[in-house]
Amino acid sequence: MALFEQTETTTKVTLDDTEACCCTIETAQTIDGHTEYVVRVQRGPYPENSWRILRRYNDFASLNKCLQISGIDLSFPGKKLIGNMRPDFIAERLNALQEYINQVLMNPILASSLPTKKFIDPDSYSTPFHDLALQYASMSLRTDGVYTLGQSLGPIGWRLRKHYFKVVHKPQGNKHSPGHSTTKHHLIKSSSQSHGKQHTTQVCVTTSTEKDYNSSTRDHSGRDDLILSWTEFGPDRYIDEKEIHTVLKNFGGVQHPYIVPIEHIASNDSGALVIRKFYKQGSLKDVLCSASPCNPFLSKYGSPKGRTPLPLKDLALYARQILEAIRFLHSKGMACGHVHCGNVIVVDGIAKLMDVENFIFGVPSFYRPFFVQHSKINTCEAIDVYGFGHLLYEMCMGYPLQDSYARQISDCPDSLKSLLESILSKDACKSSLPTLDQLTTHPFFGEYAGHFNDLYATTIAVQKPHLKFSTSAKEQLKLAVQKTENRVRDEQRSVKNQKRLVRVQEMMTSEEEKKKIKQKAKHEQKQAKLRAQNSLQLNNGPPTTGSAGITATVHLSSSTGGIVKSDSANSITSPQEALMSPPPHATDSGGSTSPQPPPSAPPIPGLLSSVPLFAADSDPTQAPGSSATGKQLAKSISGDEPTTGNRSALLQSICNFNKSGLKKVVSPAEAGGK
Repeated sequence: MALFEQTETTTKVTLDDTEACCCTIETAQTIDGHTEYVVRVQRGPYPENSWRILRRYNDFASLNKCLQISGIDLSFPGKKLIGNMRPDFIAERLNALQEYINQVLMNPILASSLPTKKFIDPDSYSTPFHDLALQYASMSLRTDGVYTLGQSLGPIGWRLRKHYFKVVHKPQGNKHSPGHSTTKHHLIKSSSQSHGKQHTTQVCVTTSTEKDYNSSTRDHSGRDDLILSWTEFGPDRYIDEKEIHTVLKNFGGVQHPYIVPIEHIASNDSGALVIRKFYKQGSLKDVLCSASPCNPFLSKYGSPKGRTPLPLKDLALYARQILEAIRFLHSKGMACGHVHCGNVIVVDGIAKLMDVENFIFGVPSFYRPFFVQHSKINTCEAIDVYGFGHLLYEMCMGYPLQDSYARQISDCPDSLKSLLESILSKDACKSSLPTLDQLTTHPFFGEYAGHFNDLYATTIAVQKPHLKFSTSAKEQLKLAVQKTENRVRDEQRSVKNQKRLVRVQEMMTSEEEKKKIKQKAKHEQKQAKLRAQNSLQLNNGPPTTGSAGITATVHLSSSTGGIVKSDSANSITSPQEALMSPPPHATDSGGSTSPQPPPSAPPIPGLLSSVPLFAADSDPTQAPGSSATGKQLAKSISGDEPTTGNRSALLQSICNFNKSGLKKVVSPAEAGGK
């Protein structure tokens, strides 16, 4: 039975909610008197990971209604009752809905919301996540006798598989005397189906100074306001199920002046819960956005009313404190991977990092869609440095960076600009990021937080940092770090290969388009040339005589078929006329045989009717020997006898044609004038 359950858990595939999705509305179809749009959804870089869904206009309208709480202005097309089945209107509506869904998916806050996920992937996100979280949290707290689960706080966070509840202490029967030293217990539970029983361990980690350190968060009854978060395990959870309770047992005793302490932590085969103190001022992101921490995530951060950047001295102090917390975790062989303003609490001028256990749970990072685009950000340290850069940017500007790198950084001192560019510039993301130790020595911190080293030395003297892992836990964490980095590299290679494939396809498409345009231009040019020639031939009407007596005359003998072209300077020789010109060096019937005339061009409608015909006998200037040739050509033009047998000889005449052999024709008017 245990072997069967282990096989079942290892084949379970956990979905990465941060993986980007794109939608394409392919077509529209009419079913039962209404229009349905065929939407193709693709997750990740590969087209193979795609599916199709059918959505009506009302489905888009329901999504837009759910997203209006964010306050983000979206271009959603209005409803139309009359004429909404016309093909032109359906095509126009399809384009408008495509633009709308693109706006939603390009916004990180809207794209990560549950309504959007249900719209594009109903099969994966129709699970009642909140009900399952409530069930697991209740079962975990049922037998401990310390905490009671309270009401749900709703979707106050961005994770779809993380839920928040209020918790209170259960009444205790025996109270300690005033002089008795109190002890805080961290209950580490791991209930697994493969083990069939629960393991409970109590660890004493409280010191006398910790009571004073956290006294500011106690209410009038002497109890702390507590908040419970239930988190499902993510795709990066590589710690073995048999060992995870040991790792959580060690991590539950973490102590650091810049890390929020853990009151209670427990896990089962699906996820884990963590209980911490609840801070009414909210996270650092709530402070920057002037938002209430218990409001829904979409309404808090979608379009906040005000954004307040931090003063430079506070910014430098908070950033330096968070930097020390990250360095402490890495010194213990553990990464953070989740550095952003939502995971920072500021209490009495001290910034503290929370949710550091997310690395053990294997949940994806908030900035994962950004750093998978840069192959150089492929280690846990580089990921934490990259998240630290985004944290600095938001504290400085008051609003988050909505791209994987900063194109331009301004409105800040040169030292801070240099620090941000060393992490978030395009060149830094393409080459390599600074290490955590290099960041601590940056001139910005020396300029605005020069006293920090002395302050930190005093703080750790009062509250000594503590985090100790067992040998097996260290091995598990080391293995988890390696597998996490390998998955990041694999995903980065996939993204890079897909980008290269897209570029190649664009280049091929561009070359094909260029060829098509070039061929089309040649075809149009050829057609224009033919139209110009036909127009010239059709417009070449009866001969006219100008004032200077210059005449362009074409003589066509009805009896002999001879054609003579005027050699005037203003005469126009068309290709049709060139074909009908007599061959040079023609002799009379008693002389040598003259070359056969070239084959005539196909008759053009209206040409023979527009050209005046003259009898060859009445023209004394007609060249001798042209009668027979003219007859053949006339018959060829009129179609009285076939010309197939003479085509080879006529083609040879075209090649041997010499224009200099033509004779000038003198018109009767010119002859009379002379």
